[in-house]
Amino acid sequence: MKKAIAFIILVIFSAGFAAGQTTSSFNADSVSGSINFQGKQKLFSRANGGRLILPATLIAAGSAMYGKPGIMFQMLRDNYTPDYSSTLDEYVQYSPVALLYGLKISGIDGRSDWTRLITTNAISAVIMAGTVNAIKYTVKEPRPDGSRDNGFPSGHTALAFMSASMVHHEYGLTRSPWYSVAAYGLASSTAIMRVMNNSHYIHDVITGAGMGILSTELGYIFADLIFGKRHLLREEMKQKFSRVPDTPYSYFGSTLGFTKIQGIIKMSGNEYRALAGRSASVEGAFYFGNGKDSENSSSKSSLHTGIIINASVNSSSTYSINPIITIYPSPVPTFNWYTITAGPVISARAANLFRYGATAEMGYAGLKENDFGSYIPSRAGISLGGSLFIERHITDGVILKAFARSNNAIFKNSPDLPSLSYGGSVAVSLY
Repeated sequence: MKKAIAFIILVIFSAGFAAGQTTSSFNADSVSGSINFQGKQKLFSRANGGRLILPATLIAAGSAMYGKPGIMFQMLRDNYTPDYSSTLDEYVQYSPVALLYGLKISGIDGRSDWTRLITTNAISAVIMAGTVNAIKYTVKEPRPDGSRDNGFPSGHTALAFMSASMVHHEYGLTRSPWYSVAAYGLASSTAIMRVMNNSHYIHDVITGAGMGILSTELGYIFADLIFGKRHLLREEMKQKFSRVPDTPYSYFGSTLGFTKIQGIIKMSGNEYRALAGRSASVEGAFYFGNGKDSENSSSKSSLHTGIIINASVNSSSTYSINPIITIYPSPVPTFNWYTITAGPVISARAANLFRYGATAEMGYAGLKENDFGSYIPSRAGISLGGSLFIERHITDGVILKAFARSNNAIFKNSPDLPSLSYGGSVAVSLY
């Protein structure tokens, strides 16, 4: 009950700002260099509510995965890196904030001057530390390694994503989206290493990421109320934001999903069927004519093409159907395979609802050696497949995507693994 209450309060807190909107845009005066706001600053506005959609989505996703679903994703870690142990994540968690202040110290101006930047950071840090620790010591979730009962949510991940979100606001939205890619990449590395170190479940780091971003967004909202138009150095890039752009933006992101090997798997004279498995991947898409919206564009309904690159890891247990095995634990194989693929992607706009598209991919497939139940040797093979997807910007610079992917990993002297996967991804758009 305490867990449910903590989730509900946090999600309501995130969504509570979503009523009404007064846009707070600003433009640089080309003569004086000052920045002037258009419209009054309001705490409860649709503009501020829109800023909280991404963290609320991550918090909701982490909440949905809490318990058995998140624990089941831990099999990816246990099957691929069971002996991984490193203290690197203790230092990488600070790399986004080091990037933020390193850029500032080197003389590269971001959105805010020192006074406003430090104030925003302080507000964000207080919110992040207070909420994360309050939930940690209310929920008291045991860590996967059994060391302590404060696993949910991940504080390391919350800190990293809080700082990465500040880099996104200060430099990614005012200079180049590659600053956002670098910062969120470092923060994501922290989250991945926390899971690989067996310090957290996947739902711990997803919720931690959401809370870190939420803290930063609230920090900027309160800083806007405190300072108004004062202490601002740069305006955001003059990019017309659209949740469903006329032409797609290139992006880089990560995905989580469920996968299932299709059909009957034959090995050593026995026959098996697969249970639902887990998959995780990183991917990037690079479109031609990237993100060039135009009010008078004649190609709004036309297809747009590009290249997609995907690297994924997959894991799926099986059960025997011939012969039928009733003893436990059953001596049945667990398949762990990975793919690195590339191919064309096409995308089109469905009115103002979402973009949709398809990919065709091929590349390398690898079968990881293991002896979970039955010995499976490592193999190299080829991967053939494709996917269908829909996507939509949930905030400026961030894309939410849902996908279904069909893939066949073909191996010599080992069973082929035709699989169907589905899931979602969060990506940073590259203007």
